[in-house]
Amino acid sequence: MEEKEKIYAILKRIEAEQAVNQEVTELEAEAFADIMEELIDSRMVENIKISRSGSGIVTVRTTDIKLTRRGHDFILLKESGRI
Repeated sequence: MEEKEKIYAILKRIEAEQAVNQEVTELEAEAFADIMEELIDSRMVENIKISRSGSGIVTVRTTDIKLTRRGHDFILLKESGRI
């Protein structure tokens, strides 16, 4: 699955108030953390906490995750075929 498709799927889950975690996205821990960091950096979501330990363990907390206006706009653009 292409990265934009993964982002869209995650944003749709957030919009539907469904769980967003590594298991439901079927991604490896590092890939899931990278996508979630991209969503934070792009300001599409808020209320995500990512921590990385020196031993390589990645923890992503998505409690109370929310879409921002940019996240909603991405969904609208994707559904209209502009992305």
